[in-house]
Amino acid sequence: MRIALDAMGGDNAPRSTVGGAIDYLNTYGEDAADVILVGREDSIKPLLKNNSFPAEKLTVIHAPDLVTMDDKPAKVLRTKPNSSLVMAIQLLKSKEAEAVISAGNTGALLATSLFSLGMIKGIKRPAFAPHIPGPEGGFILCDVGANADAKPQNLVQFGIMASAYLEHLDGNDNPTVGLLNIGIEENKGNELTLAAYPLMKEHLPNFIGNIEARYILDGQVDVVVCDGFVGNTVLKFIEGVTSNMKQWLINTIKTQPNAAELSNLMQPIFSEMTKQLDYEEFGGTHLLGISAHVLKAHGDSTPRSISRTLYTAQKAYHENLIQDITRRIALHTIED
Repeated sequence: MRIALDAMGGDNAPRSTVGGAIDYLNTYGEDAADVILVGREDSIKPLLKNNSFPAEKLTVIHAPDLVTMDDKPAKVLRTKPNSSLVMAIQLLKSKEAEAVISAGNTGALLATSLFSLGMIKGIKRPAFAPHIPGPEGGFILCDVGANADAKPQNLVQFGIMASAYLEHLDGNDNPTVGLLNIGIEENKGNELTLAAYPLMKEHLPNFIGNIEARYILDGQVDVVVCDGFVGNTVLKFIEGVTSNMKQWLINTIKTQPNAAELSNLMQPIFSEMTKQLDYEEFGGTHLLGISAHVLKAHGDSTPRSISRTLYTAQKAYHENLIQDITRRIALHTIED
């Protein structure tokens, strides 16, 4: 298997992407997929020096152009064909790679994938479905930004795709699905959720009904479904709270008379909380609905996160995630 990695995508690229590729190859050794680093050779190759890794499993393909956050997503394929993001996706299209990973411009990754690779038959809209860590093991949130607006049938398909993804991601063979809403009652919500509820009940055997945002971290549900606008807002709120939580606790401890003693006592707890809430454990997420394996890594991904994303891509490919989603979608006819 070959994975094309957009080496120039992300806030910390190419250091994080190159470092992640090296970590992945060293961690999984002979079992690792081959990695194709796509990007500027003069930026990539110096970072490979003085590092030990199985060189036969790593290739560099020069891509002189960069996709920035200011580029208009719909125009990137046409205006920057020699960019690392576009060239990586073209490797997937030409079957010179079996998966693509980028931590760069999300809109450009989505638009270029749609234009170049197309959708799985029957899928109306693609979706991003990251794993959100939590004290009870976490959950999949789908969608978190591929669609600012959605129709009821889209939410049903999000639930089907995310359920399949979670089964492949961590072996959960019977994931429960909840519809994010302002109340648990069936008659609560806006036009979208009111119309989606009966459809999800019909097509998703493990649908548990509506779930309020305050309960999504409690472990009550494995997959939380919503439109991309709501999902992206929830995702960024959770990231903000978790990133600040440790500092809030530290600042509170400092105000106590026995601050030094409390700090020592709390250190193991801080470490465990950090581990439980670490998004890097699962790395990036698939762009569900696209006809090939396209993964989006977090914009500020570290080498460890890139390494885990490479492993996630490898696992999904070998477990035939795309074929499984295709089969499941074919079993459900949902009228527009």
